[in-house]
Amino acid sequence: MSDSRPPAATPAAPTLGGSRRLGRVDVALAALVILALAVPTMAVEEDWHGRPMIDQPSHLWIVAAGIVVVGFLGGGFLAGYRRPAAAIAHAAAAAAVAAGVLIMAALARRFLVVHEGVPTAIVELWCSGLAAGMVCSVLSSGLGRRFARPRR
Repeated sequence: MSDSRPPAATPAAPTLGGSRRLGRVDVALAALVILALAVPTMAVEEDWHGRPMIDQPSHLWIVAAGIVVVGFLGGGFLAGYRRPAAAIAHAAAAAAVAAGVLIMAALARRFLVVHEGVPTAIVELWCSGLAAGMVCSVLSSGLGRRFARPRR
């Protein structure tokens, strides 16, 4: 006599942090951490005494860039902490979402508010900033993953 029931599924081994699938909530929270630091900083940087800090003779823009880097580091850390099994994927996704929002806001500001074009040097800066943000976020996700591991 044959059994018509489907074979019982073997339970998957539990992983720290749950599934390896990309969690939208975890990506959104990490991106929100990045944007919470980056948006106000970039708003001040873009209108410092009437024009962007980077166009002025001081090197104060480096402080603004450092604060934005801290945002990417914090977002990556949170992504790694919340989803250790897929820390890199979550950190990269959060950094990409945040960078996309920042670039769209910068384009909107240039085209709609100040009615300027985007010089090639600025596009190069944005690309290098995007790459640096992704690297910072992914690297810090490893630290978040390490803190999420249970202590023995």
